[in-house]
Amino acid sequence: MNGRRIAELKKHECQTAVEDVMYMLIFYKFTDIGVHLIPRLSKCIYNGRLEIYPSKDWELESIHNFDVLEMVKEHITAVVGKKANSNVTDSWARTEILRLRLCRLYAASIFYGYFLKSALLRYHLERDLDLTNLDFGTDAYCQFPLSEMLSLGSNYIAFGRISSPRSTSIGQVSCSLCKKYEKLMCYVMGFDPETLQMCMKPKSKEAVNLIERHSFALFGDENTGLLETNDLISTSYASLKRFVLEAVAFGSFLWDAEESVNAVYKLEEN
Repeated sequence: MNGRRIAELKKHECQTAVEDVMYMLIFYKFTDIGVHLIPRLSKCIYNGRLEIYPSKDWELESIHNFDVLEMVKEHITAVVGKKANSNVTDSWARTEILRLRLCRLYAASIFYGYFLKSALLRYHLERDLDLTNLDFGTDAYCQFPLSEMLSLGSNYIAFGRISSPRSTSIGQVSCSLCKKYEKLMCYVMGFDPETLQMCMKPKSKEAVNLIERHSFALFGDENTGLLETNDLISTSYASLKRFVLEAVAFGSFLWDAEESVNAVYKLEEN
């Protein structure tokens, strides 16, 4: 019994060390684009209001190509409730959000960033190898709502599903519109649930643990690290956008880190 317990502890220590390596790879990716990760929420509150300065929107958007960035902006509109390119007055308008809701939004956006990276590579592979014939027709409509992607993503962590009237379906995008996005959006909207989950679900348990650890470190209590309160937070749409952009970038970088580490160390399958 003691031998098995020791083996379990060693396995846990090894897994934690691997997760730390993955986190450092993600951290360096953010450093490369000149972005500091948002610190614990308590350090971002000024005069009773949560604000993130500077926003670093341009740097966080620069990691995406045009068609992916358009999907990121649609995601921001769906979960924040304001267009990604809103004017300054609207962007800094006051709004309120529950701490748990913000935590769920952040975590789901990490999954969305992971999903976009996975889906984009899958799209390029299928397009380049001509494995599929994506013939949607000019007047066809792609019916899979992006809001369902968010709900599916949040199921992989302990925070539960996101439920918000703002997370409305934006999936009915005409394929004629998709043409200017090189059909990536229609390609993604055409995913069946199995393919959708395959692209969104992290391949390793280390990646899932890292999302949980990072989210709790950001939103949890300073002493316990747990989400012990669900207080109402006063903030702005600009700061909410910053949270979402960082989370999407985190998910994309997590995909890269997972691939890099898995090439030299066998990660535990999720």
